[in-house]
Amino acid sequence: MADYLNAVVTLVVGAIALLVYRLTRRAERRNAAIIVLMDIRRAEDVIQATLQKGFIDMSMRVIMTENNWAKYKHLFADKFSHDDFKAFNLFFDSCYEIEDARRRVRDVFNANLIAKATAVQEMLLRNLEGDDGVRKAKRESIIESVNSEEYAFDPREPKKRIFQEILIINKLSGTTAFEKLKRIAEERLSQARLNS
Repeated sequence: MADYLNAVVTLVVGAIALLVYRLTRRAERRNAAIIVLMDIRRAEDVIQATLQKGFIDMSMRVIMTENNWAKYKHLFADKFSHDDFKAFNLFFDSCYEIEDARRRVRDVFNANLIAKATAVQEMLLRNLEGDDGVRKAKRESIIESVNSEEYAFDPREPKKRIFQEILIINKLSGTTAFEKLKRIAEERLSQARLNS
């Protein structure tokens, strides 16, 4: 009798553990779907804004803060086809390339500012001689001429890379894979509505 009771308890505990695992896995998949959907929509918005603007400059928004698709794609292995995975991988690879190039544009700009500030400081230090009035006038002249000059080296290669990636990237919204992801995410939203 004790063996029978032990077996039943083990079976019930195992069934509960399996149920908890499946529910946790489903919730994790739904949360991941929502995050990936937000990433796709943000990336497509940034791409659209860049295309409408027609050029790339320092104001280009971040396209991707981190690659959530790479982090969560294993959760969709049994939901997506090979072609779906390929479409998502190509999209996020292009987003990563765009973000890397955008970062390089900003890095070059920031390096230019530092170089410009260093050059100005050197010019100011070279003009320490003379009486206070002349020195002050030279100082103000140097600062005014540098501040009125807006030019900074503009790197073409990263900007070219951004436009190349933008031109070849395929929108995910509206695709079958995107709709599958939305259905997974909407399961969470519909459950949240039921619970409230």
